[in-house]
Amino acid sequence: MSLNELQPHLFTGRWIGETQGYAMPAHIWEITQLGFGLRISTRWEGETQVASFTGRLVPNEAAFIIGSSKAILMDKQHFVIPGWCTNDVRGGIGPDYDVVFSRPGIAELTARQAYTQYLEQVARTAS
Repeated sequence: MSLNELQPHLFTGRWIGETQGYAMPAHIWEITQLGFGLRISTRWEGETQVASFTGRLVPNEAAFIIGSSKAILMDKQHFVIPGWCTNDVRGGIGPDYDVVFSRPGIAELTARQAYTQYLEQVARTAS
């Protein structure tokens, strides 16, 4: 995906995150962009408490950095954060899990397909 120095608002708006391989409530994110900076308001599905994160766009990539993790745009409707769902919410037991974020609505129904294609691409690149 070719991008200009300052990306368009690829991540702006509402996203619904689904943990892959482990049953967790949905991650509800609202992202706003100011220049290369992102502000992320987040809450768990069914909860009212909101937390905030900040992120930073990666120049010339369809990606952003949040903490020590990288969010990667898979297509216009989906992005993934590998290892985002950590075992800190499970008492330190078990592995970290990828979280796939989708635009609300129909895109949520195609999240598994987008994620499978992403994993296939990663595997091809690694070999």
